Amino acid sequence: MDIDGIVDYIRERQNEDGGYSFCRGAESNAEDTYYAIEILRMLEVKPRNMDKTVAFLQGLQYQDGRFDSVKVAYYVTTTLTCLGSKPLKPISKVVRFSEGMIEKWESADVYIEAVSEIENLYLAVEILKTFNSLKNSEDVQKHVLRLQNNDGSFGSERFSRIASTFYALKTLTLLGYNVKTLRDVLRWIRRCEVPSGGFVSSPEESSTHMEDTYFGVKALKVLNESPRYPQKTLKFVAGFQNPNGGFRRSIFLGISDFESTYQAVSVLKTLLTLF
Repeated sequence: MDIDGIVDYIRERQNEDGGYSFCRGAESNAEDTYYAIEILRMLEVKPRNMDKTVAFLQGLQYQDGRFDSVKVAYYVTTTLTCLGSKPLKPISKVVRFSEGMIEKWESADVYIEAVSEIENLYLAVEILKTFNSLKNSEDVQKHVLRLQNNDGSFGSERFSRIASTFYALKTLTLLGYNVKTLRDVLRWIRRCEVPSGGFVSSPEESSTHMEDTYFGVKALKVLNESPRYPQKTLKFVAGFQNPNGGFRRSIFLGISDFESTYQAVSVLKTLLTLF
């Protein structure tokens, strides 16, 4: 893995306002800024123009404390915390925004291109946990547990089940649930593991993308388990890196993006602790 190439790839895509965009010339956005700062943090590289980045993120919150979505709320609050700052509006408004998302979660429409129907719930729970404002955890646990399938996985076949299983495990852990007691979940994740390296989104699938391996490795980590083929998975993930230093979503071809680069770096960091 070319570490210097990753750092250059990220730094070259910072805009004048302090935010980031994986596509040069495009406007800064919360998601890419979050991934950029997280990647640099994992690589122990100090971000440039941090004051501008903080100001950009703080400007994404409305006067009434709302954000455009729970994802934007998560990206902004998490990144500001990482940079030693916080939103300009009172924390109580961020908390209320996240609580509202949880209250309407089961009846809310899920974006058709979303990777998992549990992702937004996880993000809201994470925000509330960060600000020590999580309530009614048992009710949320019940909502998540109802999504477990007979084979041990979580979520609908309309979405990535390896992603939904990861988000379910993370959410339940945040809520204080002992995920080790869940039936068949570890066995199902193991069935998604590929002997030649990486993971697939479900045992019935044959193609794999960066996010499948990310969710597989991270789901095992939540369970305090490790991949069976760490060295092969390391080599597999390294094969996603493009000449510009970033990582692509597909093993075969594609442009680099910040999300795939974040997932690759995070997986590699996790796997390297096993050697």
